[in-house]
Amino acid sequence: MRKLIAVGVLVGGLLAGAGSAMAQPVPQFGIGDPLTLAASGVLIPYVTAGSVSLVEIASPVSDNPNLHMQFFNESCNKVGPSVGMPLTTNDIAFQVVGVSQGGVVPDGTNGLVAVSAVGLDGFTNIPLENPIHSRVYVFSPSNGSSRVLEPIILDTAELPGLFNTWSPLRSAATFFSPLVTATVRTHLILVCPTSTIQGAAGGYFTDPGFPVIDPPFPSTSSQHALRARIYDTNENFKRNVTPILCSCLTTKDLGDPAAIDGIYTNLAEVPFGTYTELEEVPPGSSFTGYKEIFTVNSPNNHFFGRLSNGNRGSIQGLLCDPAANCR
Repeated sequence: MRKLIAVGVLVGGLLAGAGSAMAQPVPQFGIGDPLTLAASGVLIPYVTAGSVSLVEIASPVSDNPNLHMQFFNESCNKVGPSVGMPLTTNDIAFQVVGVSQGGVVPDGTNGLVAVSAVGLDGFTNIPLENPIHSRVYVFSPSNGSSRVLEPIILDTAELPGLFNTWSPLRSAATFFSPLVTATVRTHLILVCPTSTIQGAAGGYFTDPGFPVIDPPFPSTSSQHALRARIYDTNENFKRNVTPILCSCLTTKDLGDPAAIDGIYTNLAEVPFGTYTELEEVPPGSSFTGYKEIFTVNSPNNHFFGRLSNGNRGSIQGLLCDPAANCR
C-alpha cells in the first residue's frame, strides 16, 4: 500500500504542474564516479535538436595546453571540425556546440563529444596531460527546461585502474516511469558508443595509453542492441522486448509504442506505471542513459537524471563474481 501511495504522490505532482573491504583491487569495470577527476579522456553526450548545448571543461590540477575535442553525431560518425581548448591551472572554458550559436556542429544534431589531448603532429589523439572536470549543459527554449549531461570518464585520476575505467558504462540499467499520458510523459536518452569511438581503425581513443573497453564496442549502431523486461509496480511481469536498437545517442519517447513497447501507455495493465530492466543483448558491450519525466507544456516538474545501472547478471538476480568482468 505504501508503494502505491508513493507512486501517487509523484504522479499527482506531475499532473499538478500540467561492503566490506577487499585486499586488492579486482576488475569491476565502470563503477567509478564520473564526476571525479577524469584521467586519460572523456566522452560526453550533447543535444542540439530543439536545444542549445554548452560543453564545460575545467582543469583544476594543472595545465592542459593541448586539450582537444571531436564531435560525433547520433550514429557515432565524426561531424564538424575538431576544436582545441588549451587550459591553464584552475582554468575553466566553454564550447557552444550548435553552429547557429557559434559552434561547429550542424543544428539539430545529437551525439557525443570526445575529449583528450592532441599530439605534437596536431592529429594524433593522446591521453590528457592532466585531470579535468567536465559536463554539458542543455537548454530548451521551447519549455524553459535545463539539464546537465555527465561525462563518461575513461579513468579516474586519483584511483586509476581497470575497475574504474569507462565509468559509468555498464551492461544494464533500470528505471521507473509513471503511466504515460497526454499530460505526463517519459523520455529516455541512451548512450551506446560504437567502434568509431574505440576499436575501429582510426577510432578516437585508439592510442595504447587509453584504457580499453571490455567487451568492445560494436562496429555499427545496428549491432548495438538492448532488450527490456517490463513490470508493473506490483512486481508483475508484463513484457519482454528485444531487440531495442541503440545508436551512439538515441532518444526514446515512451509515449510512442514503436520506441520500446505500448505497455507504457496502457491504463488497464499499468495504471500506476512501470519498472523496466534494460540490458545489453548478450554478449553485448555497455551503455548508459538518462530519463526525463515531465508535464507537457509546463516549465515545472521536469525530473531529469541518469539511469540506475549495474551488471546484467547481477540485475537478473545473480550477483557478479568480483573476480570477473562485472561490467
